[in-house]
Amino acid sequence: MGSKPFINEHKMKASADSSQPLQVRCHGRTRVPTPHGELFLHLYRNNHDEKEHLALVIDPAQNQPSIQKKQQEGSLGLPRHIRSRTLDAIWHPDESSTERLIRGAYVGRLSPECQTSSEPSAANNANADHDQDMYANPLVRIHSECYTGETIGSKRCDCGEQLEEALSVISSSVTKSSDGRAVPPRGVVVYMRQEGRGIGLLDKLFAYNLQDMGHDTVTANVMLGHLPDARKYDISSAILKDLGINACRLLTNNPEKMEALAKEGIHVSERVPVVPGVWKQFGKKGKHFQDTCANSTMAVDSVSSPSAAQSLEDSDWDEEIEQPDSLTSGIGHSSDLERYLRTKVEKMGHMLVIPDTSDSVHSI
Repeated sequence: MGSKPFINEHKMKASADSSQPLQVRCHGRTRVPTPHGELFLHLYRNNHDEKEHLALVIDPAQNQPSIQKKQQEGSLGLPRHIRSRTLDAIWHPDESSTERLIRGAYVGRLSPECQTSSEPSAANNANADHDQDMYANPLVRIHSECYTGETIGSKRCDCGEQLEEALSVISSSVTKSSDGRAVPPRGVVVYMRQEGRGIGLLDKLFAYNLQDMGHDTVTANVMLGHLPDARKYDISSAILKDLGINACRLLTNNPEKMEALAKEGIHVSERVPVVPGVWKQFGKKGKHFQDTCANSTMAVDSVSSPSAAQSLEDSDWDEEIEQPDSLTSGIGHSSDLERYLRTKVEKMGHMLVIPDTSDSVHSI
């Protein structure tokens, strides 16, 4: 490690000042093995709030030698790596290689034998194919924090299931380049600290009590003095841009989310629906809410099937990546969840098919 102590500069926070131009910086990055395979967890801070937002980057070509070997041989596509520009930047003139390694500014797979710090140009991935237009845009999910749904398995919402689904879909989304080569999975889940659609955990608990009193999730938020959806997407868009993503295939049912990203300069080339597990069993039978809503002028190039993963022949793609475990087939039916899902479609314009459950034993 050397004699120079590591100066933990990323503990210092700038004062939040939303009147200033938004700036984001990735303060740390590390490899995390998960049931869906390995991902790179990035921690971001900004000058507009006091929160630490996250980016979960799935890009196994960055640190799996077997994939890199096939890319060098030309049998796999070579898109640019998904890397943070601010993380790879030089933070101060006398910055040491050790400091860079500790904060996650390295290339390849970090180990006792391999410790190669990155250069500021690492995000450009000089070895990538010159023509990046031959590749599909990366999959992206903008996900808002939900303690109740993700930590204790609440059946008042499907947030935990949506997070798992996003990681699973991105981790298995092998695509093909325009010249026919298989392309390893690549994408990002931007994890925003916007509990309760932006109202915070305490007010979300109050909203749950209002729901038990007979109000729906939208009305409850309004009764507490909030917008039906108080989330913002300027910080998440800035994080995507820092990762080199200006266009994406977006995992969402929410038209407002697509419009917000477009306003921030992120082009949504394709919408990938996220169908609740409890509704998948009913297929497409039911009331259909179109992709063009009365309050939405957002247009996308295409809308894919609910699963964005492309099936390839075994000869195209060997098992170089750990296959994601099947964690759950859905979070299970409940009357609270059913009301929540229907409210999102009927009152918030989410683009889903409300299933016809009249013949189901689960009808409510």
